[in-house]
Amino acid sequence: MAKQPYSTSGRTLQTAQNASGGKAAPKSISRRHFLGAGATGLGGALLASTPLVAVAQQLEPFIPAPNSLTEGLPGLTDTGKPEKDFVEEMRDYVIAISRWAKSYRSDFSIIAMNGLELTEFLEKTLFATRGVAEPARNYLRALDGILVEAPFYGFEKYGEATNAEETKYILGYLERLKLEGLQYLAVDYTENRSDMDKARAQLRGLDALYYAAPPPGMQLSSLAKVPSTPFGANPHVIDNIREAKNFALVLDSSPYGTKDAYVDALVATNYDTLIIDPFHRGTIPLTYDDMKRLRYKKTGTPRNLISYLNIATAETYRYYWQSGWRAGSPDFISEGNLMARWGQENHVHYWSREWQSIIFGSENSYLGNIMKLGFDGVLMAGIDEYSWWLDY
Repeated sequence: MAKQPYSTSGRTLQTAQNASGGKAAPKSISRRHFLGAGATGLGGALLASTPLVAVAQQLEPFIPAPNSLTEGLPGLTDTGKPEKDFVEEMRDYVIAISRWAKSYRSDFSIIAMNGLELTEFLEKTLFATRGVAEPARNYLRALDGILVEAPFYGFEKYGEATNAEETKYILGYLERLKLEGLQYLAVDYTENRSDMDKARAQLRGLDALYYAAPPPGMQLSSLAKVPSTPFGANPHVIDNIREAKNFALVLDSSPYGTKDAYVDALVATNYDTLIIDPFHRGTIPLTYDDMKRLRYKKTGTPRNLISYLNIATAETYRYYWQSGWRAGSPDFISEGNLMARWGQENHVHYWSREWQSIIFGSENSYLGNIMKLGFDGVLMAGIDEYSWWLDY
């Protein structure tokens, strides 16, 4: 159930036309590689304008390193990177999941975890990390909500204020998208009540639900103890995420020990929405009886239940993982994810039909079983995997 920590810093850039030669640049490039290659490009331009160019012409031709701005040009080393538009492939994947789920249940909620850059088509410019942006309408229509991590606290380290530029970046996206009708959810990593109040004040104009996860780190392994009752606690019937006034996010239930102890802890709360993993400790599935108990708040009124679903990395502890699988076998399994939050997992070719059929598209798929169990929606993690593939 892991994603790469702090992956919101892997901003992505879309392509522009090569003004000098008329040839198309690579379809997408990460901010890190764009900036890294930019220094070489500017240095080359300065060299060409000096007498040293005469000397340079007598040397061996310069061949840029793989993954630079010239990646993909004839004669360069083949890195083995799939020739895909990773950004658009992820958008199409999310859209397909949403359409399939909503064809069976129109009120089923689709919530994206991070991946804010996917909400806009970004045009790469030479001297700026972000150019003209247009909303990705089909992608936005596929979503009911967006959850962002650490907009104010815990982006780099638990309890510490998030860098001001990162906060500005996140809030800028949310502000531009607020007329799209999406429900915003924000998760900070702090247990300081005054920090929570400051964060909620900044979100007030965005009508976002707010939750502050307890330590350690970003493990999301227990319920918050601060505040003692949820923000906006109420006795109302909650039929969907848009009616909720608060939520809790618990994705690693290992510290609770037994499944019964875990379910008991969740039942004894008044959160309007619970976002949880459909498996205790990642391997023991919740049952229909568990879901019946979780359905009701402590006050006795119904609440909303959202399932966690990692759509773009293969978690080796899940039921679908087979003992003989390894990087390259089957073809859609790639190398291990060294930044996994909760244990071993592998990057995957998320655009592969074979992988996607595991996640959705049939009654026995991962999402199909989640829907049969009675969840009201999914929080889709792994969406920002496109940025890893851009940097591959």
